[in-house]
Order: sequence, then C-alpha cells, then structure tokens
Amino acid sequence: MDINISARHFSASASLQARVQEEIEKLGKFYPNITSASVVLDHEVEHMRRCEISLNITGAVVVASADEESIGKALDVALERAKTQLKKHNEKQKDHQTKSLSDLVNE
Repeated sequence: MDINISARHFSASASLQARVQEEIEKLGKFYPNITSASVVLDHEVEHMRRCEISLNITGAVVVASADEESIGKALDVALERAKTQLKKHNEKQKDHQTKSLSDLVNE
C-alpha cells in the first residue's frame, strides 16, 4: 500500500510520521482492499489542528477528517471515522454479493 503523509503550516516530526504510517498500515491489515492512502496534517489556526485521511479502496474513496486541539487527538478521531466508513463499505459489499446456486434452489 502506498502511503503519502503531508504536513501543512508546520513540520511533522519523525515520530509523528512513524505513528501515522503505523496506524494506516494497521487499517490495511483489517481492510485489505486499500490500495493507497493520503494523510494531511494541518496547523492553520492557532488552537486547532486538522487531520484528513483519504483512503483509495477498490471501487471507492473513503475520506475522514477531524478538527481537534492537538494533532494526536485529531489523528485518533479521523482514524475512528475512517474505520467506521470502511466497516460500512464492507457491509455493503457483503449485502450486494450474489447468492449461491444452492441458496436460490432452497428459496
């Protein structure tokens, strides 16, 4: 999986970049359909930090963002929102799968 991390209006530390990389890779283990990810960390306003996660998955794009007072908290909230959207996407995929021939015969 290709992971792109950008920081706007500040310089992201190596430990922050490593944490982002690790968290996105964890998502890839549970949701193997993710082909690439883009994470934008923003520090535009004085007391507000923003994290935006964009995940390219097979057939769709999942975007989750969060505005919080610290970048770590914004990252955590955005990751939870991304997980929720990925779960919903997986449920939709399961609901739309075709039925097997034996299930059709039994109806």
